[in-house]
This record gives sequence, structure tokens and C-alpha cells, in this order.
Amino acid sequence: MKEKTAAQTPYISADNILDFGTTLNKLRKTVDPELVRKRESHRGRNGNVRLVEYVEWHTVADILDETAPNWEHSIKDIRKIGDIMTITVAITIDGVTREGLGTGPAATETGIKKAEHDALKRAAVKFGIARDLYKREFEEIQDEGGRPEAVPAAAEGFPAEPVAATLSELVTAKQLGMIRALGRQSGIDVEAECGLVLRCGTAELSRRAASAFIDHLQKAQKTAAELPLRRAG
Repeated sequence: MKEKTAAQTPYISADNILDFGTTLNKLRKTVDPELVRKRESHRGRNGNVRLVEYVEWHTVADILDETAPNWEHSIKDIRKIGDIMTITVAITIDGVTREGLGTGPAATETGIKKAEHDALKRAAVKFGIARDLYKREFEEIQDEGGRPEAVPAAAEGFPAEPVAATLSELVTAKQLGMIRALGRQSGIDVEAECGLVLRCGTAELSRRAASAFIDHLQKAQKTAAELPLRRAG
């Protein structure tokens, strides 16, 4: 393997590392409650609507501007998969880059903007911004039982993190087509069901998670009475 010369190797001083560590600690602070928004996620098994807390993309940008004014962001990839637009955004702070993947309907400008905004927020979460909201959501789902009794996620082969981390991991158009077809055939609201069991939308799934979700829907057709699925209509 060819070694890099001194000119090719970027120099990172101890001061730079210390500065980044300080910035990271600041970014990980709890977001001001007044900046937190809520939206409906899905209905639990008891029929109650569950709300999810989140922050807007411009709030994330404001936090970055205030805490890490030298931050940069770039769009690494834009791709249309079926009727879904996927955008990968990279955020760089003090030479450290982390990426996030966002999805949205490709048919409208609003959907494309949603994909970019979601990607920005997911990249920011990897630096710690609003991570407490994601952690709280997970804990609430665990407290309410999350998934149907006696059907733990591991039992059906669902990955611990169902959301695709990179474009190469993202659900394929063929998988999305199969999911929707299974939903139509069985009368299952696949978006609500995916939100219930995997806490994300079908267009955000990784290929592995999509495969497991397809198996889940196929089993539901055979044993509909055993799983309290979210029915369409």
C-alpha cells in the first residue's frame, strides 16, 4: 500500500480536536422545548393517537449557525426511485463529515424539499442535534409495548435500525411495489403498519428491513387473526 506523504496528509492539531470535542458537546445539548414541534405518528393498539416530537430543518440550521458557525453542507446525491426522490446530504464541522439520507414524493417540489430537509436533519442527528428526541421516542415505544405482544422484532428478522443509512442500502422500487401490492391484496394500510412496527415510512426502509417487512406482510395474509395489523379504510 502506498503511504501518503506529509503534503498529502491533512494536519489535525490537538487544538482542532479539542475544539471539535467542545462543539460536539454543545450540539448534544437538549433542544429548547419551545423549538420542538409535534405531529401525529400512528395509533397504538389502544386506539390512541401517538404524537412524535421533532424539530424543523431551519431550527437545526440555526443551532448549527450558533454553535458551529464554520459548518458546511453539500448535496452528495439526488436520485429518483420509482415515485420516491432520495437525497443524501453531508454536513462537515471542523473537518468531520457525516451524512444523512432523506426521502420524499418525487411528483412535487414540496416532496423534493422534504427529502432534502430530512436528509439535513438526519446528518445533524449524527452530530448529536435533537438526538434526545429520537431517544425519547424509542423509549416511549418500548414503554407502550412497541410491537404486538409475543411478536418481538428480532423474531421476524427486523434489523435494529430499519432506516437506510446510505443510498446503496435504500429500499428498491421493486420492493416498494411488492409492499404496496401486498397491502392492496390484504387490505392493510402499509404506511401505518410500517410506522407501528418499524417506526418509519416504507420509502425510508433499508433493503434488508424492506425484505423483512415483505415477509411480515406475507405472513399476515396467512395468519391475519394472529397479528393486530393496521387495516386500510
